[in-house]
Amino acid sequence: MIGLVLFLILVLFFIFIFLKPYIVKLTGRFCSICASVSSTWIILLILKILNYNIDPLVVGILMGGSVVGIMYKFEDYAKKHNKKLLLFRIVILIIGFLIVYSLIKYLWGLT
Repeated sequence: MIGLVLFLILVLFFIFIFLKPYIVKLTGRFCSICASVSSTWIILLILKILNYNIDPLVVGILMGGSVVGIMYKFEDYAKKHNKKLLLFRIVILIIGFLIVYSLIKYLWGLT
């Protein structure tokens, strides 16, 4: 399964690279890697909901990467606007990881 997931990330990355000029006009900034990884785990969650056999470890790794990416985006914002906000990086990580953990535990029925 991991081979298919990595291939999907690669394909989505090139799709987003192609679409990037159009997306940037709408959003201002855009990360093709972030979009391809996020889209991949969203697709995997949808497949899980549709009762496909999806490895929760793969989804968790991808979602964890997205949490870290969100934290880094927040860090960039805080450095430009208010350095005191940098203290919230750990809060973002902890809350993000708890959300990922809870979602995976719920969807896969893990105890």
